[in-house]
Amino acid sequence: MRLNSIKAMVTAVWVFVVCAGAIALNVGSLSGWTVIAALAIVPPLVMIWRWKDPPATMSEIIQDARR
Repeated sequence: MRLNSIKAMVTAVWVFVVCAGAIALNVGSLSGWTVIAALAIVPPLVMIWRWKDPPATMSEIIQDARR
């Protein structure tokens, strides 16, 4: 699997879990939903920003040079 696909899947699962938890806890106030929205959005944004591709291996570098 490509790293972008993994990031998208982890992000989708995280948002789903946080929203399901909010519904299970019966959050009804605007301030509660604001906190839930922050918990659902901020960690995936940080993950996408900080999670970099692994460095290229020697064979990948050689294959790119041959192209």
